[in-house]
This record gives sequence, C-alpha cells and structure tokens, in this order.
Amino acid sequence: MKPVLGILLVIAISLYAKALDFRQILTLKMVKNIALQYPNKRGETLEETAMAICLAETNGGKVKWGDKQLLRKGIKKASYGIMQVRLQTARFVARTYRLWDVAQMSDTELITKMMHDPLFNAKIAVLYLVYLTDTSKSYFEAVSRYNGGRVNYPYFNKVQRCLKIIRQNRL
Repeated sequence: MKPVLGILLVIAISLYAKALDFRQILTLKMVKNIALQYPNKRGETLEETAMAICLAETNGGKVKWGDKQLLRKGIKKASYGIMQVRLQTARFVARTYRLWDVAQMSDTELITKMMHDPLFNAKIAVLYLVYLTDTSKSYFEAVSRYNGGRVNYPYFNKVQRCLKIIRQNRL
C-alpha cells in the first residue's frame, strides 16, 4: 500500500505544479544564466528570484506589455520586455553601473531595445535586482521595491508562488 500512496502523491504534486511550455522554459533559463553572471555584494546570485520575477511579470516572457494603465499616462511610464523594466529604471541602472552605451541611447532606442532584446532586458532587470538586494534591509523589501514599493505583500506573495513553480519545474 505504501508505494501506491507514494506514487499517488507524486502524481498529485505533478498535477499541482504549473506546467511551463518550452518557450517559457527557454526564457527563464536565459534569465537564470544572466543572473548567474551578476552576484550582489554578499556574493549571492539571484537566479531563482530573477526567474520568479520574470514569471510573475510576464508569465515567463509570454506577455511583453505591462502596466497598460501607466502606458495611457505616457510611454515613459510604462514597463517593457520580459522583466517589465521601466525607462527610468533602465536609466538608473545605466548610471549606477556605468553602462555608457545604454546611457547614450535615446528614449525611443532604449524602449525599443528593452522590448525586442530579451537578453538586454534581463540584464538591466538583474542589475536592478542586485542593486535592490544590496540596498534593502531585507529580501522582502528588495522584492517589494522591484514592483515599486518598500512594502508590497501582494507582489511579494506572487513572486513567492512563482518561486515554487520554478523549484517544482527544477529550473
């Protein structure tokens, strides 16, 4: 009886785990590989968190436009690409990490690159996440700040749910 229960448990867990399609897996693995290149001040890489944020923000790259309400307020207020990076965030990262080629881009060039170059978008987002973990009091605060607030329980909980999916899929 016990082996049967074990098999049923494995089946139940696999049905509960969100199935990711091939494109999502490729996108998340790309984000992981980029995150592995940029440790924070403590030497930690944030690959799981970066992948979870990508999953939370765009369902692993399936959606490129976010914050449609902000887009109505102006193109400079919207978020772009697989990691939903805002223009002002990209500018901040360029200054902070001395990415002079990025700093020299016009707004239109930078938005276009964030929209159509997932590697670039992920790099900017990961560098921003590294900055947030280096300057926040806690992991909770760093993740909350990624979405625009020091205390953002709904967003933090969403990222935590996405972390479970990342781990269940062994990415």
